[in-house]
Parts: sequence; structure tokens; C-alpha cells
Amino acid sequence: MSSRPTDSVHMAFSFRLALLYTAFLTLSFVVLISVTYQLVNRLVQTRDRDLIEAQALQFKALFSQGGVSAIENYFSQQINPADRVFVRIVDHWNQVRFITASHPLWALLDEKVQKHHLATNESRWNELAREESEGSWIVGSIPLDAGYYLQVGRSNTESRLVLAHFRRMSLRILLPALLLSLLGGWLAARSALAPLRALVQTIRTILETGDLRQRVPSHAQRGELGALSTMFNRILDKNEMLVQGSKDTLDNVAHDLRTPMTHLRNSAERALQPPQPDPRIQREALADCMEESERILQMLNLLMDLAEAQTGGMELHLETITLRELADEVIELYSIVAEDRGIALKNEVPTYLTVQADRMRLRQSIGNLVDNALKYSPEQSEVALLGSSNETTVALAVRDHGCGIAEEDLPRIWDRLYRAERSRATPGLGLGLSMVWAIVEAHGGTLDVQSLAGEGSTFRIHLPRKKN
Repeated sequence: MSSRPTDSVHMAFSFRLALLYTAFLTLSFVVLISVTYQLVNRLVQTRDRDLIEAQALQFKALFSQGGVSAIENYFSQQINPADRVFVRIVDHWNQVRFITASHPLWALLDEKVQKHHLATNESRWNELAREESEGSWIVGSIPLDAGYYLQVGRSNTESRLVLAHFRRMSLRILLPALLLSLLGGWLAARSALAPLRALVQTIRTILETGDLRQRVPSHAQRGELGALSTMFNRILDKNEMLVQGSKDTLDNVAHDLRTPMTHLRNSAERALQPPQPDPRIQREALADCMEESERILQMLNLLMDLAEAQTGGMELHLETITLRELADEVIELYSIVAEDRGIALKNEVPTYLTVQADRMRLRQSIGNLVDNALKYSPEQSEVALLGSSNETTVALAVRDHGCGIAEEDLPRIWDRLYRAERSRATPGLGLGLSMVWAIVEAHGGTLDVQSLAGEGSTFRIHLPRKKN
């Protein structure tokens, strides 16, 4: 199947991310430019108004000293003023009493004054602009004595040109910046999504081929998507291990079930072969069938318990347990077997050791260890139950002087249905140690073994101390 649809989906996703990034960047630029423009505009207006206000105060002082004639004398003495300032004095009827120069923009001011009549003690600011008037003004109207008003105008064309230039430059900077951000955002999103594309491609390959050995290629970048790829590979490793373990288990179960099922069939055939029913033969066949079916049922129950424990579904009924008492219960349970084989069972667990555990499950674990010790110990030997503790854990050990475990077999003794070469002649299912491991792990504990071939083994269960 082609990967083009996937590539197009990822490309569209990358482009959408780039558009989203560009949209946020555009909004940020627009806000930044707008705020900056408003600040510049306010600074320019404040500057122009400060200049006009300073000149208006000067003219107002002249008016206070000599009236309109004083202002006329002032302007008659100015030949080429550095700043071109337009001054006009009007009365409250807006009749002109003095004017420095005629200008079309005064008509705009008169139109505004007609709409908003001048009021006593009221200062006004007006911005006047018209295309045919060759520029724009800012005019400040200040009340004078005797019902007159001083109107001082100053050209702000230069300021408006500066603001217009600022707007044009902002647009010239904004458009290329947005195009670059769109391209850069798309490239960055595409690079960031590389692990996701590899993940989708790996999943697609697994679904199409069923090959669980496929893995997501590792990428140099770090982050959530890189961590996702790593965790997905770990999940694939675990799934592959579980699938392989299930296959091995099924193979082992099929192998171990083949013998009891064959015995069942042979027993049934032996009971049906005589032409005349023989009660003795039929009784023996039924006894064999019961024995083999019991072994099959035991194996299936152990497998079910083991699966329940390994998936974390084992229900535990925790209580405070004295380990010496529990060891006595196990010794009593296996005392007849030990006596038949001439093996001494000793309880050397201190009386003060206690743990929080499920009594039945913990007894089952210790019983499995004792059962193994009895199976592989020679006659007239000894199997001892030991106990110890430290600040964090309580340990219970089962020590024997049997055949021991070969070094190459030690890593695999916890596997389901695994049996070492020298133990195959001994009856058993190969599930005991796996069950012990699962139960101890369900209690939050650990399990270890020390063994030397020909000298014996010591299995030790470590459980957390009782919490107060």
C-alpha cells in the first residue's frame, strides 16, 4: 500500500500547524505595531501640542500687557520666523480681530466652531487637514480676557509624514516576515513531526505484514514525540516478548498435555478392548483417567493462577502473619513426604518476624519451595526454613543440600514450564517457581536464589516490612 495518503495527511497537518503559528505571529505583529504606532502618534501629538501651548502662553502674556496691538507689534517685527506659526484672535462671535496670514485651513476651523461654539474658559484642540490645503495643522484655541480667543496653529505635516512612513515600513516588514514565518513554521513542524511520521509508518508496516520485529527508527531530537517513539518501541518489545512467551507456553503445554492425554486415551481403549466387560480392568482404567485428569486440571489451574498474578489481577487478603507459625504449617503439610524420604525438615525462623501478606498465597509460595527442596534433596539430608530482617524487608529462606542448579540454568528457572535437564526425570509441571515469583511480586517483594551444582540451593523471599 502506498504511503502517499499518510504523507499528504502529515503534510497537511504540518501546514496547519504552520498556519496556526503564522496566525499567532501575525496577531502579535499587528498588536505590537499598533501599540507602537499609537505610542509614536501620541508622542508626536504631545510634542506638537507642547510647542503650540508654549507659544500660546507667550502670546497670551503679550495680550495681557498690550492687547491685540501688542501681538500685532510682535509679528510685525518677525521677518522670517524659524517655525511657521499661524495666529488668529477672534471674539466670542468668531469674528476675526487679528490674523497673521490667510490660509484655507482657517475655513475648516470656522466650520467646526459653528458646530461647537466657543465657550468661556474652554481650551480646544483641533487637527485640520485637507488635500488642497497643502498640509495639515494643529490648532489650539485658548480663551483671553474681554471675550477674545487666541487661536494658534502650527503645521504638523512633517509629523504626519513620519507616521505615514512608519505605516509603510511596517507593512514592508510585516509581509516578508509573515511569509518567512509561514515557511519556517512549516519546516519546523515537519521536522518536529518526523518521529510521528516514522511511528505511523511503522504501525502501517506492522498491520500490513504482521511483522512485530518492526521498530520506529530513533531520531536525534528529544521531546514528547521522541519519548513517544521510544515508549512505543518498548511496547513493541514487550508485545513481541509476550507473543513469543505465549507461543513457547502453548508449545510446552501441548507437549506436557500430550502425555496425560495419551494415557487417558490408552486407559479408555484398554477398558473397551475386552469383548466382555471386566470390572477390574475398568476400575484400573478409571483410576488412571482420574489421576491423569487431576494432573491436567492441576496444570490448567496453575496456569490460570500464574496468568492472573502476572497481569496484576491476583486478589490478596492481607493480614499480619507470624512467619514462624506459617513455616510450622508448611512443615506439617510436608512432614509425611519428608519422613518417607528420610529428610529432616527444620524450622529456624525467629519468632519475632511478622509481615503483611495473604496467608494462603504466601503458604503456597513457601510450600512450592519446600516441595522442590524435598524433590531434589538426597535421603538422610536436611531442609531448613530460615528467617531474617533489616530496616526495610523481611526475608524467609528455604535451604537444601540437594543436587543444586547449574549456572547456565539459573536465569531461566523462573520461566513457565521450564525444567532443567537434570530435573526432567523428577515428576512435576515446571510451574512452581514461576508461581512463587508471581505471588511474591504481587506482594511487592523480590525473590533470589543461591545455588551450586552438587551442593544445594537456598531460595530467599524478600517482603516489605509491616507498615505502622
